[in-house]
Amino acid sequence: MKLPFRATIFTALSVGVVLVVVSMTASYLTINSLTRGAEQDAQTQETLFFLDSLVSDFKTTESLQRRFLLTRLETDLAVYRQTNRELQQALPQVLAVRTTSSELQDWRTLESAISARIELMGRAVDVRQSIGAEAAAALVGNELNRKLDDEISLLVGRIRGGEIRALDTAREAARVNARSVKHLIVAGGLLSLGILLWAALMIFRTQAKRLQIQARLADSEALARAVAESMADGVVTVTQAGLVVNANTAARQLFGYTLEQLQGQHVVLLLPERYQMAFRAFFESLPLRAPGFRESDTEVMGQRRDGTEFPVRASFGDVNVGGRRLFTAIIRDVTESKQIADALRDSEAQMRQLTDNVPALIAYVDRDRRFRFHNKAYEEIFGLPRAKIHGKSMLEVMGPQLYAEVSEKVEEVMAGYAVRYEREHTTPSGERREYVMSYLPRYGEGVEEDQVVGFFSLGTDISELKRIDRMKSEFVSTVSHELRTPLTSIRGSLGLISGGVAGVLPDKVRGLVEIAKNNCERLIRLINDILDSEKIESGKMQFELRPMEMLPLLEQALADNQGFAAQHKVKLVLQAPRQALRANVDGDRLLQVMANLLSNAIKFSPAEGTVRVLLGRHAGRVRVEVGDDGPGIPDEFRKRIFQKFSQADSSDTRQKGGTGLGLNIVKAMLERMEGSIAFDSRVNVGTTFYFELPEWREAPAVTATMGLEGVIRPRILVCEDDSDVAQLIGMMLDKGGFDADVAHTAAQARECLKIDSYAAMTVDVKLPYESGLALIHSLRQEARTSAIPILVLSVTAAEARQHASDTLMVFDWLEKPIDERRLLGSLRLAIAGQPGASGSDDDER
Repeated sequence: MKLPFRATIFTALSVGVVLVVVSMTASYLTINSLTRGAEQDAQTQETLFFLDSLVSDFKTTESLQRRFLLTRLETDLAVYRQTNRELQQALPQVLAVRTTSSELQDWRTLESAISARIELMGRAVDVRQSIGAEAAAALVGNELNRKLDDEISLLVGRIRGGEIRALDTAREAARVNARSVKHLIVAGGLLSLGILLWAALMIFRTQAKRLQIQARLADSEALARAVAESMADGVVTVTQAGLVVNANTAARQLFGYTLEQLQGQHVVLLLPERYQMAFRAFFESLPLRAPGFRESDTEVMGQRRDGTEFPVRASFGDVNVGGRRLFTAIIRDVTESKQIADALRDSEAQMRQLTDNVPALIAYVDRDRRFRFHNKAYEEIFGLPRAKIHGKSMLEVMGPQLYAEVSEKVEEVMAGYAVRYEREHTTPSGERREYVMSYLPRYGEGVEEDQVVGFFSLGTDISELKRIDRMKSEFVSTVSHELRTPLTSIRGSLGLISGGVAGVLPDKVRGLVEIAKNNCERLIRLINDILDSEKIESGKMQFELRPMEMLPLLEQALADNQGFAAQHKVKLVLQAPRQALRANVDGDRLLQVMANLLSNAIKFSPAEGTVRVLLGRHAGRVRVEVGDDGPGIPDEFRKRIFQKFSQADSSDTRQKGGTGLGLNIVKAMLERMEGSIAFDSRVNVGTTFYFELPEWREAPAVTATMGLEGVIRPRILVCEDDSDVAQLIGMMLDKGGFDADVAHTAAQARECLKIDSYAAMTVDVKLPYESGLALIHSLRQEARTSAIPILVLSVTAAEARQHASDTLMVFDWLEKPIDERRLLGSLRLAIAGQPGASGSDDDER
């Protein structure tokens, strides 16, 4: 039956449409099936890649953990922890890979097993750090670890097999679908071509994914190479036969080879020939070791391409690459570190050899009073071996008696002050030796920068010098005494002749007799000066100190020297206050002091000049000044003016006469009377010598320390060595309603305390001859001064307070420059009996 045109057209169109629809449907189904297969293929490849990466990361983490367990190096621990963190970050992605229930269960089980192994790894690292390698090895090799490893391997194989089977099934289904619609695709014509183009597009996309996966693999390999290349240590990888496979940049630079020159060569090429045979035997034993072994810090000698040898420290291990076992060596050049160590040993040996040959006691003592260094002289003088001195305390080495003698000096140097003193020591053989000991504080570094952490001790043997000095003194004394007897006769005879006992002398003879008489007197003065100097040095000069008025003594001194002044046409002038000034002195010695000062002033004064003697009070002390109008003292001579036999010019001896001993004797005598001497001089203007002595006051009737209720103006004793600072403190106290007496030394302070009572006193830490802290300590031992309030005024008050004993009972510690308000406030509180800074942590008022 023939269908109408329209019906035919419609049928044809319908068939065509149906054919097109069927063809398109079939093509779509086929292409969709192919697409799913391609996607499943790509997904399977990605899953396999992810599985391989996960297993690789797990193996890498396990290898790094074992390396650390063997080396315990902080660098290995850091790399292990970084890889561990990356592995733990990758684990959560496991469950996103597959969604089917069977596969999901395997992936979950794999995640749990790997997590358990990571936890055991961390536990082994902790055990290695806290207990040791054997405990860590036991934990790594336990049954649980092996079970987890087997479970992980089983799961990985099961997942991999399932993925491959799924991939094969998908591919087979795609091929069946393609054959079933082959004719429809051909009949579809352009439609099929379009479908093919569309399928090609989908395949291209799948291929792009595959390329991305390959690129990621390449990046991972490049990263591993970059890590090896960036290492500061050399890394050499060799086969089991010992042939070099790779060497990083550091290794190539270390040995001087290129990679091409090393590849394929035996690794013994990098060692000196004499070590190659032994190293071959060592290397042949490596394949017999268990996989994953590590051997660290083996010191060997390396050899560069140019033949030079150098020490290296090598660590050996193995890796598995593509089923092939390779060995690695991490190599570090230790030339510099060995040179430093050798230099330190040589330096220490040289220093010890040097100090052992020095004829002096040399030691270093730490803050615990233990010897940390000493030379051989210490062993000889104490008769002890080195082991019984090094690290031992001073008490253990010196014994109780000697340590008791030096303990005060040790406390002083630990307070930050350099100490110098003399001491005697009896050697084990019974020989008595004399030493000058010097202690120098050593300050710490960093947080201990301002703290004394120990001190250096130097003891110089002066036994021979003392013996020679005694011989010299005895010789001088003997010769001088032997000379005085004939000189006495000569002077007496010349005096009688000059006086006319033998009749009137001719003028020429009288002149010669006067010359002989004057030179005889000069020689007697020289001998007397030498004898006085020797007596002062030996301590044999006796001083009979008693309170005396100063004005009568000065008047007598001027009268005694009036004739000498008249010879030089010099006028003597005395100025004194109306108030009587008294000092505790030896009258004869003070006249001798004045005689030296007046004779010098007269000799250096011009004719018709004037020598002025001024008596007064300065900063609570008696001051005597002797001034002239002479040429002054040259600058270059001022530093040695008080030394023995010192004169400004050798011509002075011929022009002015004298021995150069006078000022040295004057200074020594004044110091024995608790005095001091200084001078002011201007060239071509004149010179003024002045000395000061503690003013004497009668002890008041009150014997206890006076408070505010006892007197209107409490008296304060200021113990300060700097006269300007002492004057300033006195002015502050006067302004604040206090009277002040000044002592410049500890001895002067004790004299003041003997003759007067004080409401309180201030003490400077750094006093001459004896420290302020030692003075306070001694005052606390005496009943009269045990309770007197004491304030420490010093630039080192804070530091001294840290090292001071509580037994000192210091009321307050004040830093210089002095805060006047705080000084006066502290004194008022001290006198009123209120608690001070020694009993409180609050230093501010």
